[in-house]
Amino acid sequence: MSAQGFDFGKIIGRGDPSKKTEAVLKYNERRFNQAAIFYGCTIATYIASKIAFRGIVRRRYVPHFYQHNHVPPKFNFYRDAMSAVTHASLLAVTSMSMFVTGSFWYFDISSASEFSYRMKEYLGGAEAEKELKNAPVDKETEDMQNLLTDVINGKLDEPQSDDTKK
Repeated sequence: MSAQGFDFGKIIGRGDPSKKTEAVLKYNERRFNQAAIFYGCTIATYIASKIAFRGIVRRRYVPHFYQHNHVPPKFNFYRDAMSAVTHASLLAVTSMSMFVTGSFWYFDISSASEFSYRMKEYLGGAEAEKELKNAPVDKETEDMQNLLTDVINGKLDEPQSDDTKK
């Protein structure tokens, strides 16, 4: 125990940050952000499930002492349908966000562009893209490419009309 207080980082296995390289600190920050987003979505899913549960319990018919239990209570179809759609949508969106952020955290993906790169790599699209880049170009495509490059670079002085070509 030092004069500053108790070091919880030492107990949970975190080392001295001054001994870590910049790359390690950036990686730790990245993983912490991914975990924080996942836990935020998890809390949102928990809150949504509590809201849906409360909505279901509120609709339950519990008769009082001298009421009949075989007489259904009055209800509104429109309100019940809207309640069901709202609760189902809320649960679906929050559960999906929790699933997506959890898988992104597990596979160490932090952005949509990184996800597209990883999927392209996983499904073999990177090799196919390299093959397309290295494929030979036919004469017409090469002429068009050269013409467009010349126009962009300003190498063509004036566009030729049909009268000047003849």
